[in-house]
Amino acid sequence: MASSAAGATGWLRGRVKAVPSGDCLVIMAVTTANPPPEKTITLSSLVAPRLARRGGVDEPFAWDSREFLRKLCIGKEVTFRVEYAVPSIGREFGSVFLGDKNVAQLVVAEGWAKVREQGQQKGEVSPFLPELLRLEEQAKQQGLGRWNKAPAASEASIRNLPPSAIGDPSNLNAMGLLAANKGRPMQGIVEQVRDGSTIRVYLLPEFQFVQVFSCRNPEITSDEPNGEASAEPRAPLTSAQRLAASAASSAEVAPDPFGREAKHFTELRVLNREVRIVLEGVDKFSNLIGSVYYPDGESAKDLALELVENGLAKYVEWSANMMEEEAKRRLKSAELQAKKNRLRFWTNYVPPSTNSKAIHDQNFTGKVVEVVSGDCIIVADDSVPYGSPLAERRVNLSSIRCPKMGNPRRDEKPAPYAREAREFLRTRLIADR
Repeated sequence: MASSAAGATGWLRGRVKAVPSGDCLVIMAVTTANPPPEKTITLSSLVAPRLARRGGVDEPFAWDSREFLRKLCIGKEVTFRVEYAVPSIGREFGSVFLGDKNVAQLVVAEGWAKVREQGQQKGEVSPFLPELLRLEEQAKQQGLGRWNKAPAASEASIRNLPPSAIGDPSNLNAMGLLAANKGRPMQGIVEQVRDGSTIRVYLLPEFQFVQVFSCRNPEITSDEPNGEASAEPRAPLTSAQRLAASAASSAEVAPDPFGREAKHFTELRVLNREVRIVLEGVDKFSNLIGSVYYPDGESAKDLALELVENGLAKYVEWSANMMEEEAKRRLKSAELQAKKNRLRFWTNYVPPSTNSKAIHDQNFTGKVVEVVSGDCIIVADDSVPYGSPLAERRVNLSSIRCPKMGNPRRDEKPAPYAREAREFLRTRLIADR
């Protein structure tokens, strides 16, 4: 997980992939391997409050503790060292540095974890124990984090979790949730990536725990790690962990090509990240179908579109029919381009024979089937068999630019007169040849 020089000293480099709790990090190697090796590190000599497990409740300040560490470290490059292990519980303990900052010291200084002076065995202790104890005493005196002395602060820090988060996920009323929120962006935090196109997420602020499907991607083996490490693997599991474990009990099957790569692609972008979910529908098994948008700099990206563009997922007609026409068209266009470039899933793709012809500097006839904007239309080419994905051609009117329509899923409003420009064109061209 690092250079030989770093390995000789015991220090390794990696990137934080997930943060299961306020004292635990999943760190993956910075390497070209796909997916890369990873380790789950519990911070030496620290004990953070525990999040709710099945049928239970959070310990006071557990969520705040986890969130502090998540926001501090997720996606960041760190240096770490394993200092001791406890084989009986399958855990490794160590120190983690973010730049020149000791992560454990940052956590303790803000009051989000207790310091444990000695483990059960000699040597099970952080080499930075004296400084950790000093910072803990300082946090106590200042009433920081879990040492908050305000009346009712401890009780107020405990989440009021719905049944879907700590009990049977079948208690979730998927149809009711869809009816109340269809097409409306909802904030969430991704707790698990089941595969490239399926995530399990807390919807905020109610903490409904839901599974959301986007597009179809290659399957992976059921025993693949799913990015959610348990700090106490022998304790009763949370709903998220129980759902993850249920996959491991199924029969092992051979993985599809690029299944692991698709899952890793999604984990890098959304695992333990804040996302926006736009629900589109529910399938016959009450699984939620929706779009997932994750931040990328100042903009937001559509996870399904990114997967399809990179040849790691397929366009699926039945679920795409729940989406708006423009979103469907983008996915279909992305898949056609991935096929053309023979990316990953489409490495051995052979296009079917077609009667379509290139139209460079040529005329063609067809029917206008959609008006996208004031300067863009979709025309069904008469020379291509009806129903073929290649039949519809996007035509942009040359030498003009109309106001953009915006994108409600990305909170982009239409430019002034964008709707009027599209309506002007629609009333004159739709269904005409």
